[in-house]
Amino acid sequence: MGTVEEKNKELVRRYCELWSQHELDAANEIISPSCFRKDFTWEQNKQLDNMIFKAFPDVKMIIVDMIAEGDKVAAIRNITGTHTGEPYMGIPPTGKKLDITGTNIGRIVDNKIVENRGTSNQMGWWQQLGVLPSTEEIIKAYKDSHI
Repeated sequence: MGTVEEKNKELVRRYCELWSQHELDAANEIISPSCFRKDFTWEQNKQLDNMIFKAFPDVKMIIVDMIAEGDKVAAIRNITGTHTGEPYMGIPPTGKKLDITGTNIGRIVDNKIVENRGTSNQMGWWQQLGVLPSTEEIIKAYKDSHI
């Protein structure tokens, strides 16, 4: 038997596996129905993630690094995928690849994830889809307008 922290990290790994397989209903066994992510309930989160799965059929999540203390697990995660499916947030498929890093902190009680807070590089997401200019283009435009 491992420590509580090891078990909690394994639970987060399992969630990432299920997410990468687009099997959110199977994740119900490890996610509390009252779990929230930012301002979303678990059910609302599943709707958003299913929209991502439809727009990026090959989307996957991997854990880059993870630490745990008590009932909390913090992870750096990477999401990759290609926008070849349905439109995403009104944007027709671009065929472009995404590679987005983010962080999550989850709280686990009785072998269920009861809380999940995360951050992601949303600007990078839109830049990689070609919706926003690159950071370099933004800086150049700023400098050019302030000469």
